[in-house]
Amino acid sequence: MNLIQSTILTSLPAGRKKTPSGWISFNAPCCIHNGESQDKKKRGGIMTSADGTVSYHCFNCGYKASYVIGRKLTQKMRMFMSYIGIADDTIRKLAIEAMRHEEGDIRYEKKKFISFKKKDLPKNAKRLEYWLENYKTLTATEQNNIDKLLNYVDSRGMGAEWYDFMYSPHNYFDIDKRLLIPFYWRGDIVGYTGRLFEPIEKVKYFTDVQPGYVFNMDAQDWSRKFVIVTEGPFDAISISGVSILGSEINDIQRELIDGLSRQVIVVPDRDKPGQKLIDQAIEFGWSVAFPKWKDEVVDVADAVLKYGRLFTMQSILKSTESSKLKIDLNRKLYG
Repeated sequence: MNLIQSTILTSLPAGRKKTPSGWISFNAPCCIHNGESQDKKKRGGIMTSADGTVSYHCFNCGYKASYVIGRKLTQKMRMFMSYIGIADDTIRKLAIEAMRHEEGDIRYEKKKFISFKKKDLPKNAKRLEYWLENYKTLTATEQNNIDKLLNYVDSRGMGAEWYDFMYSPHNYFDIDKRLLIPFYWRGDIVGYTGRLFEPIEKVKYFTDVQPGYVFNMDAQDWSRKFVIVTEGPFDAISISGVSILGSEINDIQRELIDGLSRQVIVVPDRDKPGQKLIDQAIEFGWSVAFPKWKDEVVDVADAVLKYGRLFTMQSILKSTESSKLKIDLNRKLYG
């Protein structure tokens, strides 16, 4: 463990706990600095790895920050450090420490490949086709859940064939009440998210994701000259884009997306977090789309449900801007 990792871990708020997926969860300190109410549900998560990486993700306000050994300490990571009470002079010293690693490890960094570990899905998770084929052998409760799940998929304007959707009867974290979306990386399952398919008083998404992961990279059409970046997995599925699983992009995600070597088009949600994503797109030199959808359409998945795939894609491509001036002009009229 390096000095930056150990300093962050020893400075985390009290009451933290480690989840089965390896995240350390605690009340997120960033929310009150980003226009949200104080987190009381331990929606902040941090993960460290043996290669020196440390990643923070708030599952409430969407704030993300990461440090990868061999790189500078980003402004977002410095801000996170201040949120958890690390003194300014200590942060400055850690920034110098990061620069020392940057100089010493530059050759290693160029050779390092981004990878994600294989993960297990919840117990007895299987594709929807299996549950439909064996429907008559299921318990009444399982049949009821499958009925509700299929109705939910249909309500999103999707079919079971759109993605490798799955279901598990396991009741851990209400998994049996969630549509499972497995995360693939080079053909292997490396995580998943579970979306509630009925309106109960629970967190909508239960997600097991590794730092830096970009959803739907495996499904990209390599003949395309562009990649569309969305916030949520349903958005990405609906137009064969990729999803950052939130509203902020960390360093590893940026590297993966830039590694596709094509025009990057960001389609932000029409809300406050979406404005943060526009800021990052400008910083990275990416394009931003401002499709003129009706007010009730808040994201790509909504647009596909209302207008269909073809019109949605057309409206994204026609409204794409690449210059900072035009992006800034359009964002004032957007949302």
